[in-house]
Amino acid sequence: MSASRKSSILTNRKLSVDFSRKLSAISCASDVSCISQRFGMDQGHLKNIVQDILEMDLNDEWELGSDDGLSEYGEERGKDDLSIWQELQNETVKLDYRKSSSSSEASTDSLDSAEDFQPVEINLGEMKTMLSLYNKHKISVSALTSEGKKM
Repeated sequence: MSASRKSSILTNRKLSVDFSRKLSAISCASDVSCISQRFGMDQGHLKNIVQDILEMDLNDEWELGSDDGLSEYGEERGKDDLSIWQELQNETVKLDYRKSSSSSEASTDSLDSAEDFQPVEINLGEMKTMLSLYNKHKISVSALTSEGKKM
């Protein structure tokens, strides 16, 4: 993964503000099938992972350093995985994550802000990178946990 792509996601073991906002949009959106289907998972599973990533960031639980083992195209990927990764780098999904109002009367302020609303653009390559970082983190944490149980 290129340094600029990684730095747009994580900075000093914290999610960038922009990427955190994108993950929040995914966790709040009613329909994220355009993203979840690209990664071969159902919407609920993707939302659970995204919520877990946001909680890990909030609690400063990222343990990945510069030796996280991720090359530009991930770890030991085959030719097919490489072409899929390259394809995702150029694919962006616009996500409209406005929450519907629970009351029948919307305030003037919320109507004004709705007019200024901009859909969130999510790069699927960045999402794939984040999911890889998440999986690597979960694997390393479970390995440390199992090591602790053996002692």
